[in-house]
Order: sequence, then structure tokens, then C-alpha cells
Amino acid sequence: MSIINQHIKQWLARLEIKAATTPWADPHAAHHRNTRRALVEICEAIRGQLALMGFDPALAVSLQRGAQAAVELAAIPDSETLRAADAAITRSDQHEDGAASRIIAAQAAPMATQVRDGSEPDLAHASLAELFAFCFPQAEPVLRGEALARA
Repeated sequence: MSIINQHIKQWLARLEIKAATTPWADPHAAHHRNTRRALVEICEAIRGQLALMGFDPALAVSLQRGAQAAVELAAIPDSETLRAADAAITRSDQHEDGAASRIIAAQAAPMATQVRDGSEPDLAHASLAELFAFCFPQAEPVLRGEALARA
């Protein structure tokens, strides 16, 4: 049993060395993966809110971007280890003071004003920003902090 554990430890050490030399350490690639993760989470939040509001999320064509991002992440494959590595690589890029959530709120606020009158978006043609403003008119994102930091 200890021989198996030793082989596993050696295998893990080789894997860590290989991971350190892969393009995962590329800040551009890490930012791209973080953006894909945030896009998936934003689309899931919009999809859930549309369903709660009685709309069929399948009609929202721009939500397909989230599905495409999820497929891209699955092809990597995305893992907790890779997420942790990306977080470490991009840590200096993240806005710890909540700037990302203020940026999202500022972009959504004008659109939210337009939909407060009760009009409904054209789901087939609405952008993600328009869907976000429609679903969260107070421009208060209901996303976890990590997605906001990546956005």
C-alpha cells in the first residue's frame, strides 16, 4: 500500500511540475478563463431570474454565450486547482474595493431606467447587458463576489 502512495506522490509531483510549465501560468489565458467563468455565472443568474419572472430563458439568444463559455471551460477541463492558479495569477488585476460591481451597476442603470416602465425586452435580440438590466433593475447584481471580481 505504501508503494502505491509513493507512486501517487511522485505522479502528483510530476503533474505539479508540468502544470508550472504549461500556458496556465499565462496571465492572458488566466484572465480569459476568469472571464468565461464570470460569463457563465452571469448568464445563469439571468436565466434563473427570467424563469422566476415567468419568461422562457431559452428565448434569450444572448444567453447562448454563457453556454458556449461553459463548453469552452469543460474542454480545458476547468478544475478547482486551475481556478486557484488563475486567482493567484490575476490577483493583482482584481478590484478588491468593489469597483467591478460599481462598473456593472453603472452600465446597467440607464438600461434599468428604460425597463422600469413595464416594457419587456425582445429576448431574441436583447444583449446580455439589456437582459441584466431587465432582470436586476436596481442594478444590484446577485452574483457571488468572485464573479464580480472577474467581470
